Amino acid sequence: MPVTTALVGCGPRGMDWLGPALKESDHFDLTAVCDVDPQRLAAASEKFGAPGEADLERLLRRDDLQSVVVATSARYHVPVALAAVRAGKHVFVEKPLADAPAAGRQLAQEAERAGVVGVVGYQFRVTPFAAALAEELPHIRPVQALLTAHRVPLMRQFFFPDHYGGIMDDTTHTVHLALWAMGGRPEGVMAHVRRGTITGDETIEFASILIDFDDRSRCAFIQSSMFGATRAPNLVEFIGTHGVVSTTDRRTLRVARHAGIREPGPRAPEGLDERTVETPQTGYQQDTIALLEHFADLVAGRADRRRPRACTLTQGADTIAVMAAMVRSFEEGRRVTLAELE
Repeated sequence: MPVTTALVGCGPRGMDWLGPALKESDHFDLTAVCDVDPQRLAAASEKFGAPGEADLERLLRRDDLQSVVVATSARYHVPVALAAVRAGKHVFVEKPLADAPAAGRQLAQEAERAGVVGVVGYQFRVTPFAAALAEELPHIRPVQALLTAHRVPLMRQFFFPDHYGGIMDDTTHTVHLALWAMGGRPEGVMAHVRRGTITGDETIEFASILIDFDDRSRCAFIQSSMFGATRAPNLVEFIGTHGVVSTTDRRTLRVARHAGIREPGPRAPEGLDERTVETPQTGYQQDTIALLEHFADLVAGRADRRRPRACTLTQGADTIAVMAAMVRSFEEGRRVTLAELE
């Protein structure tokens, strides 16, 4: 049986990506669209052939509605998702999860108490690339990560000063990748950011972020900017006590495993095995559909809720906390712990 759902938020994200994906998939019955703007609501209703509803509370009172897909702007993600959770609905929330760490934590906690599924829209989690990483990383036991995310300048609508604005709208994917791949809860952040080079406002245009784990015994470093000129290859590299896994295209993994370094030298560690792992290339909309369908499978009980492939609300809140800590670290010139933001 398809999962009944409503699309809340009929701006570009909902209209161009999530709405079409919901209509294309046989995992969903799109029973309603919802937006406070009458013109957007009418356009979405016509495009997707679903009734329009401007009143969120009335929508959430429907007994036949199992889930909500939240595609509003980020500052409204948690208010909409919280209302849905309190009405007993499962929630798929676009990234970034929240505009503040505390809000993300509250949503995660209330969803857990309510026993509903909560998923954050990081598509890479259901890709063959992620599956290959998940297979390889435990063998190398990562202690360091280096990820770069340089791209061309974002469009004007992304130029706003909040910690999830500017380049961070794109870099949130890289932050979450680092946290997921390293495993464990992040503890502290040291960072440098730059604002105002392009337009003179406070938009974050580049960032260097050092995230530590396990009493600073492990770390991940992210370098990101919108000065890439072209969509140049970016590095994803995990260094462990038993090997290295890296890629520059998120498709071909270069893997070097060994038995572990126990003493100085030699240059080639004992048991060194080097190889490449090719993963299938998937498209953005294909990944979006795969993520939504995994959400539907979790809701319907066809997938194990204890081991979801998708980003959980708690993991989404961790990502937001790192981004908020990044800004505070730069402003105050010190390491900021995530515990300070709780």
